[in-house]
Amino acid sequence: MRHHARGAAFVTGVAALVALGACQRSGEESTTPAATDATPAAAPAPAPAAPPSTPGDEGPPEGVLRAYVWECDGGVTLRVRNLYRENAVSIELHEGARKLPQVASASGAKYADGTVTFWSKGGTATFERKGSPAINCTEARARSLLADAKLRGITYRAQGNEPGWLVEVGPGESLTYLADYGQARHAFAGVTRSSGDAPGKVVFAGEHGGQAIRFTLTREPCVDDMSGAEFDHRAVVEFDGSELRGCGTAVQ
Repeated sequence: MRHHARGAAFVTGVAALVALGACQRSGEESTTPAATDATPAAAPAPAPAAPPSTPGDEGPPEGVLRAYVWECDGGVTLRVRNLYRENAVSIELHEGARKLPQVASASGAKYADGTVTFWSKGGTATFERKGSPAINCTEARARSLLADAKLRGITYRAQGNEPGWLVEVGPGESLTYLADYGQARHAFAGVTRSSGDAPGKVVFAGEHGGQAIRFTLTREPCVDDMSGAEFDHRAVVEFDGSELRGCGTAVQ
C-alpha cells in the first residue's frame, strides 16, 4: 500500500513533465487547450520532462499533452494534435488532417467545424460526422504519451517501479531523469551515446554538477512488473550509487 500511495503522488508531482507511462507506438495527436476537466484523465504512471522551449513556442499548459490518441467504437483510432495556441485541435482523418476550432460547451472541451465534432470529457470523448451517429472514444494513454514525446523530439523513454523513476532521452543530446516517484529531477546536456557490449544494446552517459548518470537500453521484450505493459527494451539506470531496472521503448 505504501508504494501505491507514493506512486500516485509521483504522477501528480510530475505533471509538469507533460506525461510519461505504459507504452505503445503512435503518431501526432491531442485535445484540450487547458488543464481542466477537458484534459484526458491522468493515468497512474510517470509524466515526461517539460517540453523544451523553442523560439515562439512556450509549450502547452502544465499537464497538457501536445498529442493524444483515442480508441473509438468500431475499431476507429483518432490521432489528435493539440493546437493549444489556437484553441483548436487537428484530427487525422481518412481524407487528411482536419482542423477544428473550439466551441462553447456546457462541460469538457468541444471542437467543431459544422461537419465534424469532437467533444472530450476527461479520458472519454465522442466523435461525430454530420449525418452519421456519434461514436464513443477512450483515450489510449500509453499511445498518447508516446505521440506527445515524439513531437517533443524524444528518442527513448523508460520507466521503473519501487521507487518510481522515468528517463527521457532527447531532444538532441539531452537526457532527463525523474527519480524517487518524481520528487527529484535531474537534467543532463551533452550526453554521449555508445554501443554496448552486446547486440541491440546502447549506452547513454552524462554528467552535471558532479553527478553522473549511465542509462543502458537493450533491445529485447520487457514487461512492466506492476502494470503488465509490454515494451521493446529493457532499461537500467545507474545514478548516485544506485542501479534501477525497468522497461523502455524507442519513440522515433
